[in-house]
Amino acid sequence: MIPPDLDGIHPSYADDIAELRRRWTDEQITDALQRYRHGGMDSDTVMAALDIDYVGTLYELIAVYRIEAPAPDPVEEARQAEMMRLLLDGKEVPAELRQPASWRLRH
Repeated sequence: MIPPDLDGIHPSYADDIAELRRRWTDEQITDALQRYRHGGMDSDTVMAALDIDYVGTLYELIAVYRIEAPAPDPVEEARQAEMMRLLLDGKEVPAELRQPASWRLRH
């Protein structure tokens, strides 16, 4: 685990983050933030789990704990590029391109 960058905390979030660190270990905070960042939790769930009130605090924690964004999905990147190409050309976008594959129901 990369240690948090405590010198990089914006002063307006310092007290909230210090209080959070009194209640949770850095490993627990990192685990929750990684689950959020990589799609295992939504923002409301991680904020409730960590008992934080402001989404700005969540984003500050992600920066302080240096939580990397997941690698882009090449298939999803291609879908988005094709959809944008069709939109910019004034053409109709087929239904299968309108939503990411992860949103479609799986049977």
